[in-house]
Amino acid sequence: MNSATVTQTFAEETTTADIVARMVDLCPGWENRRILWHSAKAATARKADQ
Repeated sequence: MNSATVTQTFAEETTTADIVARMVDLCPGWENRRILWHSAKAATARKADQ
């Protein structure tokens, strides 16, 4: 997976849960989903501030 895929995912999804679900679909072997959850939560907060 490249950074463009991640950026597109964060841009297209609107909730933390949606981002996490899509990223897990893209990378099913992701070991630490807690970090993924916090990153997704931060991204949705940034979107809300814009």
